[in-house]
Amino acid sequence: MAGIILQQAMIMLILIVVGMLAYHTGIVSREGGKQLSNVVLEIVTPVIIVHAYLEEEYDPQLVQNLLLTFLLAIASYILAIVISMLLFRGKHSEKLAPIERFSATYSNCGFMGIPLANALFGSEGVFYVTAFLTIFFLFSWTHGIMQLTQTKDFKKMLKIFRSPTIIGIAIGLILYFVQIPVSGVWVPISGVLMDTMGYISDLNTPLAMIASGISVAQTNLLGALRTVRIYWVSFVKLLVIPLVVMGMCLCLPFVSIEVRTVVLLLTAAPSAAMCTLQCQANGLNDIYASQIFAATTIFSMATMPLIIQIFSILR
Repeated sequence: MAGIILQQAMIMLILIVVGMLAYHTGIVSREGGKQLSNVVLEIVTPVIIVHAYLEEEYDPQLVQNLLLTFLLAIASYILAIVISMLLFRGKHSEKLAPIERFSATYSNCGFMGIPLANALFGSEGVFYVTAFLTIFFLFSWTHGIMQLTQTKDFKKMLKIFRSPTIIGIAIGLILYFVQIPVSGVWVPISGVLMDTMGYISDLNTPLAMIASGISVAQTNLLGALRTVRIYWVSFVKLLVIPLVVMGMCLCLPFVSIEVRTVVLLLTAAPSAAMCTLQCQANGLNDIYASQIFAATTIFSMATMPLIIQIFSILR
């Protein structure tokens, strides 16, 4: 399992470098990078989610595992919130602490998580990712935004329900539970449309990683690597919190290994790009947020396989 993650991480790293080269050579502009990210977030991600639901036949065990994924995701976020609140505080970093907490708590679980879960468990892995993504959106757009901006903006929170990903999850769940029988065989949708969705789903890994590379290229990566505090944030995000969540997963042997691995994998993903976007929108230190995103993205190529390897040995 760890070998698959390592191989996939190497592929993803190469794709990130491709994105960086595309930006530095002028093939893709800053605006082009944003548009590419929007394609992934608003088209590819919802399609891959719906496709994953349609590829799985109704199974009570899968439904039970999905519910357990919801519960483990909630528990993992509660642990992450508590740890980040304890480790990132102090008068010397009042302005930076909210950014550090957000970056440590919320991971790039869509861009990174979907291709890795798909590589490990196929459509079943993506099926469980949808539960984690749902909790991610609920927590990040409520607790995350409030603690980052130190305000309560309920209008912004309502945007979560207009998110293409949430809409895709809702459609996928409906189609999963209400399957259409055709000639005595449960077939949820025609072959042509399924193949089309499959092609779009295959775009996820290359487009998401190239878009991440474009974002990393816009950051002063050398400056980030010279900032000691960023190493501390990366250590907490990529090792401390995943190891605590791993301890929780090890205490739940009755939960399927697929569910526990997906939750751990998504927790161990690098910081969410959403932090940078929210900092830009609210006049906060978006440069610092983007440096954390870039550093954790690069470091995660080594830490994610390590976390999964440790879990594989201990489980």
